[in-house]
Amino acid sequence: MEIENDLLNLLLISPNSESIPTIAEQLEIDHNFSFSKDRNDLQGVWELRWSSSNSPFLKYFPFIDNLQILDPINLNGLNLLKPRGIKSIIGTGILIRLSYINEKKLGSNLHMLVLFVLNLEEKI
Repeated sequence: MEIENDLLNLLLISPNSESIPTIAEQLEIDHNFSFSKDRNDLQGVWELRWSSSNSPFLKYFPFIDNLQILDPINLNGLNLLKPRGIKSIIGTGILIRLSYINEKKLGSNLHMLVLFVLNLEEKI
């Protein structure tokens, strides 16, 4: 549990730290996660703070909200990128198709890019 707390703290304090990949890889090795038995735990909305991917849209930037909406049962996902701190959502949705690599790891393939503008301000 201590290594998980170390990773969480590092992601909050220094999300671009070079130590993150090593800690994440160690957690992946040590953890007893199994996709076939634990995939429901992945379902939901997650803030992406780090990824092993080289894709530029999966990198952390402090001025961009990068949310992942995961549906691991159907192997689907959505990355939602938008500027942080504005009331309107102006951003990009990236539909992804998840791919099974092994019991501890999933990959993703770009499916479709969607640009959008939503106004969330209340009308008075």
